[in-house]
Amino acid sequence: MRTLLFMISLASFVWGCGRIEDSKMSPVATQEPLLRFAEVDGEAAAQPQSYLVAFRHLLDDSRDHFTAFPTRIRTHMQALMRSYSRDLGPARPRYLGSLNLTDLSQSFTPKPASYGPAFMRRSLHETALDSMASLMEVSFNNDEEARATLGQWLSEGRIYYAEPNGRSELKGEVEDTIVERFKDDQQFTPWLSQIAFLPAIQQMGQLASIDDPPVIAVMDSGVDVMHPNLRSAIYVNESGQNKLCTDDIYGCNTTVSKKENLGNGDVFPAGTSGFNQSCGNEGQCQHGTHVAGIIAARDAADYVGMCPYCQILVVKVVDLENSGGNNTSFVIKDASIIAGLAYISGFKKKGEPLVRVINASFGKFERSRSVELFIQSLKTFGRGTLMVAAAGNEDTMRRQYPAGFDSVIAVSNVKSDAELPVKSDSSNFGTWIDIAAPGDGLCDVESGIRSSVPGGFSACKVGTSMSSPVVAGIAGLILSKDPTLTAAEVERRLLDTAQPDKLYSDSVNNGYRPNIKGMGLVPLLGSGVVNANLALDPNLDQSPPVTTKRSDLVRAGCGVIGGEASSAWFWGWILLPLVAIGWRRLR
Repeated sequence: MRTLLFMISLASFVWGCGRIEDSKMSPVATQEPLLRFAEVDGEAAAQPQSYLVAFRHLLDDSRDHFTAFPTRIRTHMQALMRSYSRDLGPARPRYLGSLNLTDLSQSFTPKPASYGPAFMRRSLHETALDSMASLMEVSFNNDEEARATLGQWLSEGRIYYAEPNGRSELKGEVEDTIVERFKDDQQFTPWLSQIAFLPAIQQMGQLASIDDPPVIAVMDSGVDVMHPNLRSAIYVNESGQNKLCTDDIYGCNTTVSKKENLGNGDVFPAGTSGFNQSCGNEGQCQHGTHVAGIIAARDAADYVGMCPYCQILVVKVVDLENSGGNNTSFVIKDASIIAGLAYISGFKKKGEPLVRVINASFGKFERSRSVELFIQSLKTFGRGTLMVAAAGNEDTMRRQYPAGFDSVIAVSNVKSDAELPVKSDSSNFGTWIDIAAPGDGLCDVESGIRSSVPGGFSACKVGTSMSSPVVAGIAGLILSKDPTLTAAEVERRLLDTAQPDKLYSDSVNNGYRPNIKGMGLVPLLGSGVVNANLALDPNLDQSPPVTTKRSDLVRAGCGVIGGEASSAWFWGWILLPLVAIGWRRLR
């Protein structure tokens, strides 16, 4: 009898938290409406509208339950594409990827167990498919058509949610050689001493070897992979293991939509027609190459990458768009970001993610549920992929995304003075900021951080766009020393070893650590200035960490995003004492 009660109680917990259909709500974040429409009127309402739509995986119950799982997925996706292509006519949807809304960590490995009794395998197949959402970019002729069609799809149970396809803006003997070259330099790289970079490089020089160089994805405007100080730092997809993008030798341009492909291999800087071409004075054309150089540049005389061992995977998400007349603008659509994240997810090594860090030096104030879920999925799959993002340059407390997501490290910008790390005038701030890094200050006769730009040149640039890759590169440095760390462990290492002393000392940034009644001192620039040496060896750090607590953006119930526990969960708690008694007696 005790054994029976024990098994019933245990089943109650499993049943209450293990099945998507037990949730009282849809398995997506419930803080937002399931349909979020673009705010357009007048002439804009008559223009084509682009949306991100999470379609349900609708199964035909008459199908053979024992068909191989990959075959069922492939057949299902083909049918889904045909079905919605007919509904939309010429506006063919673009498939971006699939998410497991019950368990985001399983989004990129939808493979149920192949062992056990037949009825269990069948149940696993059904659950795996039922909990998957197919994310697609869908275009409509106008706002009225978008609202009518999406409303109908939701009422028919075809979709989980839909949201506008938003747009973001860009935010502006190795060890011995590096130490010798930069140890006395206060003209070009004064910020290196601010983050204790040279001691960190000396620490790395004590290692016997670096057998597993980390891969860092740069999601940006493209990179000049032929730049002499970047060429050896670029990840080359020689094995062609990722089949999601065509001709992707150096990475993927996800702004190009063609059938079911996520993009093509044209990752040269936006605004140029190839590699090794100058951008002139166009900052956004230079942006991605500059960011890549801060992370991993080699052998330059007047600048250095934070991780000279890391490799850069180029993910081009910036597109050129005609804004009238001869004017062009640089735009980043959410669909391009998601396609880039899906592309990154396709690289694996021994079942673990190959790409361990992503730098995102762009942002917008509107939150995208789809982008957030993809980022969470990447962070929780295997050892995880950590995203580091620029906080933005509007001098505001308002959250900017993707930096504002809880699963992303948000980086503020301080001036490159080791004794006076004053907040840069433009940097955003707030309790949602995680860490500070230099992205401003003295740079020869200019201000900013010097790094590579297309055509084989270098330049100084200011902004959180420069602060973010400093932190991303140091994350790569940590993984160069210990590749077994998880994304969460690397994040914790960075934040716990950041130095708050100078950042929040008297007369420095006083307005950015207010004393709030009942809360004490509240840091608004992050836990401190990133410190490369301590991040590599936390045992060197004697100061207590300063942490900020973000409010939860997604409430989880029993592992279902936004879900509530079922009544079975309630009975599980009622029977909990019996479980304990039964277990004690059974031992």
